[in-house]
Amino acid sequence: MIYFILIYAILKLYFILDIYQQSHYNLKEYFRFFGRNILWLDGCVFLSAVTGLYSKYPIVWICCGIYLILYSIFYFHIKVKLVFSKRIIRLCIGLILYVLGLYWIPFVNAYLLIFIEFSVGIVLWIEGKISSCLNRKYLKSAKEKLDHYQGTKIVITGSYGKTSTKMLFQQVLQVYADTIATVKSYNTPLGISKFIHSSYIDLYSYLVLEYGVSKIGDMKELKELAVADIAVVCEIGYMHINGFKNIENIVKEKMQVIEGSKIAILNYDNPWIRNYPVSNEVVLTYGLEYGMYQAKNVKDGSFDFYYKNQFLVHFDTNLKGIHQILNLLAPLSYIHYLGLDLSLVVRTARLFQVEQNRLQVKRWKDRAILDDSFNSNLNGFIGALKELSKEKGTRVVLTPGIVELGKYKNHIYEELSKHIVANSDIVILVGYSQCKSLYKLLSDYNIELYMVHDFKEGYALYECIAEKCKYSTVLIENDLPDIYRRGLIF
Repeated sequence: MIYFILIYAILKLYFILDIYQQSHYNLKEYFRFFGRNILWLDGCVFLSAVTGLYSKYPIVWICCGIYLILYSIFYFHIKVKLVFSKRIIRLCIGLILYVLGLYWIPFVNAYLLIFIEFSVGIVLWIEGKISSCLNRKYLKSAKEKLDHYQGTKIVITGSYGKTSTKMLFQQVLQVYADTIATVKSYNTPLGISKFIHSSYIDLYSYLVLEYGVSKIGDMKELKELAVADIAVVCEIGYMHINGFKNIENIVKEKMQVIEGSKIAILNYDNPWIRNYPVSNEVVLTYGLEYGMYQAKNVKDGSFDFYYKNQFLVHFDTNLKGIHQILNLLAPLSYIHYLGLDLSLVVRTARLFQVEQNRLQVKRWKDRAILDDSFNSNLNGFIGALKELSKEKGTRVVLTPGIVELGKYKNHIYEELSKHIVANSDIVILVGYSQCKSLYKLLSDYNIELYMVHDFKEGYALYECIAEKCKYSTVLIENDLPDIYRRGLIF
């Protein structure tokens, strides 16, 4: 039986490494995930292993062993697949050797292997220290390259909207000068360093960086890598509350990015940004309602661009959602400040696009999908719901809700519930544990409401609904990675 347990433990290493990678190699987040899911992940495994170990009958422990192997296949059916980076390969070799070593420890080897996600903690901790030493030289090399960069460094941060604003900044500036931006959501010191080492940044006049912070101290590490020439704060809201504890810490951490920058570009529609004391020599503010630069008469991606209530130019874009128009105002404010010809951007505005899964529209026959699955926040969710309300036929929302809201969860869900009810006909909530509070709030309204086990079940339910409708649209809002799953929502 011990051989079956050993094989089970080795197969489970894939899942362990995947969760560790999804938690950004943070041991605290890693143990929080497995601690909360111990009953679901290890309950049946423990009973099966113990039954097999203490049974006198070979057929029993063979059946229990086969069950363990079959159960381990479950660990490979995860949403976010493991990326075999150099660090993961190094960890993989170390963990396999460690598991084989556990096999030789008498009396407790079986239990250490069954609960392998906890017993490997010491290996993960040691490897973390080794990686920190190795990364120090890597980060230093990237910093030296950035220090010698002669162009303009534009840094964008915020609770959400960072990647879209970064992409729009690159596309707008590319009209006037060679511009390069970090790819995807590379917004950590290591991610940015990887990009810097793999790119010829000296060939470009503008370098657009995205800074992502999820806890206190993150911005300091990022600014040690590079201080912005132009600092942009696009949004501040209730995100990563688990790491920040409260909104005041989020505001303080995010706004550190403008310190030392030549120009600060700020979204003045956001009250926390608008009310923050700023001492930069040049401050450009933008918004739909506040700021020196504004978008007015917004309709289906088109808008009028104003500066201090004076009309400048009209833009036609293919951007979906009013929040994307807001993101576009940041680079438009900057090029107007520089005195560049806005008409050049007007001609190319319809080509502007943001990352996939950020309110993408997919249509066929009598159905449509509004794919906003990358992540979710209150403003983005509300913006997506407004786009859903414009669609004809039956309007369906498929969502697991918003994560990491901490003590603000009920307050945000109360606000969100009103918009969901006002802009949709049917709601499908994904994840029994994750969506309990949102389900309870929506139950008080007269709306067709369902709760399902996982996304596949939710989408299958939508297809059943769509077959009965002449026309239907589903908004997929947020598609949580495995690290956010809790309890019985696997």
